[in-house]
Amino acid sequence: MPALRITSRAHDDGLVLVLDGEIDMATEKRFHQAAREAVESRPHGRVVLDCTRLDFIDSSGLRVLIQAHKLAKEHYATVLLAAANERVAQILHVTAIDTRIPVLPDVPSALAAPLSIGG
Repeated sequence: MPALRITSRAHDDGLVLVLDGEIDMATEKRFHQAAREAVESRPHGRVVLDCTRLDFIDSSGLRVLIQAHKLAKEHYATVLLAAANERVAQILHVTAIDTRIPVLPDVPSALAAPLSIGG
């Protein structure tokens, strides 16, 4: 099994990218491409990164999250994180990523969250 599997699901309220595995230097390019394509496909919309099955994210993955957040602002879109496990949530908190990108308890909450242009 690859270190990271990314699948997407379209919903009326946004696009969900399901992240399964680990985001590190070996997988960051695939994550970057998937996140960029998702944001660019949803101008003025919502992209939810479903972290339910994300086991780990390193600094290269965090950098991609920030890049996706900045790109979303340029496209008047919103990127949200959903269902981060305790380990991933701690990394997001320690690095203060969770102060820039909203982290919601689950995917339905993220899909229902207000769109925050420039947030």
